[in-house]
Amino acid sequence: MARVGAKQETSQQDLEKLVDELMKDQPNQQLVKKLSTKLGMDYSVDPLIHMSTVLQSMNNVYLRQQRRKELEN
Repeated sequence: MARVGAKQETSQQDLEKLVDELMKDQPNQQLVKKLSTKLGMDYSVDPLIHMSTVLQSMNNVYLRQQRRKELEN
């Protein structure tokens, strides 16, 4: 179980890095592409489409965590 939790934490950190990078005035496209690929997301050169995809993924991660906490309580 700890391994799954560590993997989810890494994915969450990668998502946060990706969001931070995409919010820059001039994001490093190589880093954006690398993190997107690592997270299994399609890469888009359109920053709005890409940010939308990333935020949807982040939302899914946080919702899963919230549901898990609710089930534990």
